[in-house]
Amino acid sequence: MKKYFFILLACIGVCGLMLYGYSLYNGTKYEEENGTNINSASKDLEDFYAELEAYYPDFYKKIPRESQSTYVIPGLVQSESIQAKGEDRGDTEQTEDMTPQGLSFLEKYVLISAYSKGGEVNSVIWVLDKESGDYIKTIVLPSTSHVGGMAYDSKNERLWVTTTDEESSAQVSALDLQTIEEDDFVSTNDPVTFDYQFNLDQVERSSYMAYDQEKLFVGYFDKDEHGHLGIYQLDPAGFPADKDEETELYQPLTVVKTPDQVQGIVVYEDQILFSQSYGNKDSKILWFDFTGYDTLTDMSIPKKELVAPPYLQQILVEGQFLYLLFESSSLKYRINPAVTSMDRVVALSLEKLK
Repeated sequence: MKKYFFILLACIGVCGLMLYGYSLYNGTKYEEENGTNINSASKDLEDFYAELEAYYPDFYKKIPRESQSTYVIPGLVQSESIQAKGEDRGDTEQTEDMTPQGLSFLEKYVLISAYSKGGEVNSVIWVLDKESGDYIKTIVLPSTSHVGGMAYDSKNERLWVTTTDEESSAQVSALDLQTIEEDDFVSTNDPVTFDYQFNLDQVERSSYMAYDQEKLFVGYFDKDEHGHLGIYQLDPAGFPADKDEETELYQPLTVVKTPDQVQGIVVYEDQILFSQSYGNKDSKILWFDFTGYDTLTDMSIPKKELVAPPYLQQILVEGQFLYLLFESSSLKYRINPAVTSMDRVVALSLEKLK
């Protein structure tokens, strides 16, 4: 009898582990639209908040309780895209290894960029409704670039995306708002075509980006040493202004040193904020004074910082909130129960951050 009892316990344990693994893999109750899942990849909202309150109480206290203080990241369990390699290149494909990187708010939309960890399919942009958070569509990009940063120029209605050229050098690409709204991958099965592309000088690679006062802030991530940030002036039409005719590379107004492991940047009033993250250690949000471009020379020592969960990527200010995007709910990380899986864009109150 004891033997059967222990066998029963073992079966229950195995089944429990299988169910736990299934939940880590598929997330909450699975829902999809046109090949892209729209359910949260790890946990429901109540459990999401409970885990933050338990492990990151100071961070948790900064989260407002407005109706749209979080946005579920779609596509983490499955996303539509197209094959980037081999005989099936160009064919539609569903992938399970998309990793979110960039975040932008434009007009009535929230945009999240992601790349394939394995590099087998094209990078994408998921489009959400800004008011409701509902998934609208997936834009498949014509590239497997890391797409680590996005920035929206509202004056010219243009979205900038960090990409790399064929030599893996720094590049920024752009989609006009009209292109974004008209793209229909479900009907065409074709990637979108960038409206513009510009190769940049004096930045090793374009890892992250922000827009401020007709300028693009384009930074290079370095996991071991100080990174650097190039600031590029845009002309009245909203394009990079200073081209070296010999190299055909666009020149920055200035290049400044940054902390290591920078994943994102936002310029807000008289401050510059960086997101700093690498590996499964806690992330940080770093604050620096910003008194003008002429005095912007070295941003290696922050005036204050806030600890955040691991794998923080792009940050941006919209209204009275600082929005944060994490990559910790991509498949590689969310199957690790030791990692706090942030399967939502989350807002922090700027008032509470003062």
